[in-house]
Amino acid sequence: MKAVVFDDERTIRKVMEKILKKEGIEVKTYESGEEALKIVKELKPDIVFLDISLPDADGMELLRSIVSLENRPYVVMISGHDEYNYLIEAMKLGAFDYIPKPFDIDKIRKVVAEIREILSVKTVSDLGEADIIGKSQVMKEVFKIVGRASASNQPVLITGESGTGKEVIAKLIHKYSNRSDKPFIAINCGAIPSGLIEAELFGYEKGAFTGADRSRQGKFQAADGGTIFLDEISELPLEAQTKLLRVLQEMEITPVGSTKSVKVDVRVIAATNKNLVKLIAEDKFREDLFYRLSVIEINLPPLRERKEDIPELVELFTKQALKNHGLKKGGFTEEAVELLKMYDFPGNIRELRNLVHKLIAIYRERPITPDLIKLQFEPEKQVILDWKEGLKKEVAELFSKGKKNIYTRLVEEAEKVVIEEILKYTKGNISEASKYLGIHRNTVHKKVEELNIQKGKGR
Repeated sequence: MKAVVFDDERTIRKVMEKILKKEGIEVKTYESGEEALKIVKELKPDIVFLDISLPDADGMELLRSIVSLENRPYVVMISGHDEYNYLIEAMKLGAFDYIPKPFDIDKIRKVVAEIREILSVKTVSDLGEADIIGKSQVMKEVFKIVGRASASNQPVLITGESGTGKEVIAKLIHKYSNRSDKPFIAINCGAIPSGLIEAELFGYEKGAFTGADRSRQGKFQAADGGTIFLDEISELPLEAQTKLLRVLQEMEITPVGSTKSVKVDVRVIAATNKNLVKLIAEDKFREDLFYRLSVIEINLPPLRERKEDIPELVELFTKQALKNHGLKKGGFTEEAVELLKMYDFPGNIRELRNLVHKLIAIYRERPITPDLIKLQFEPEKQVILDWKEGLKKEVAELFSKGKKNIYTRLVEEAEKVVIEEILKYTKGNISEASKYLGIHRNTVHKKVEELNIQKGKGR
């Protein structure tokens, strides 16, 4: 590793040089900041220790210039100012850390150790380009339908839990269709008041309602020639559903307050996280509209059913987050990604994306390890993660001790725990317990004897 120090105080330079050399770092020191940018470009150091208040240069401006370099080093600001505004500004501009004078030698060593770890640890963001969605078998089936849908102009209905990426799939269909050079207009039907939804979709004429001081084009006209994506279609009021059905049948819209129809050429893709068939039975959704919208139907699986896609998704979101924050390195260790695969993510891809962006924002270029992930989970979610981690450690410990029959030993222990717990809930009733366990009552009897299980008396 190489480092350069820019500080006008001779004592500081000498101390820094001594500390860094003891850490095995090649170091050069400078009292002037006038040539700092040129020196950094020529020497290409891994770390720059930069004083904010150099006599011939503004440390903050130098920081701004250094972090804008393509292969920029990690910049650690050293300063006699300990006011929070200097600290905030330095971190905002991209400093790796901020150390006030008189500085703690251990703090310098700690920062060096962190940067050394960053340079040595391989994270998933180093592993090449990620697939936009995933490579699991269930997603391959989704892609097949996307391809067929892209070759057609028929309406598409995308279903799936909240956060599964329905808009991403809609954009993918548009991207590969013959309308890709035309507009893609997305509208969330659940976010618009019911009294305004028709005006939003179909436009309105001047004077059509209070506040309509001019005519306005609706989303369908804005999407003419392209694609309109109607998210949360289940939230569309029945009256608007009737008008949407006519648009799909006739390909013409009538602005609110007008008697004239306007022809449009729009591909409609709708999405919902609700059961439309159930809503039809409750008279909350038109059956004829459902069949018109679902000519092609795509059901997106929840993330818990495609966990093999988590590494690629983490990689994709990491790269996005690093780019957003102007960081050149950082991300999740392989062990951290394995931990994420243990969690079911009820919020699906959206929850995973938010977690990745949050952790990158907090820890920036530091490697994100399993312990940092656990800090973000609520206690009950940590339990879900921890028992699997504990099982892994148990396997490792038994293996390291040269124990045999590891599979049988652990399976029997797990069986005993599960059966004992269920018997507690059923107050020792084996017939009832067998129903919950999904095994024959004779098997339960046999396991109770073999594993010396105590029949519970209830909780």
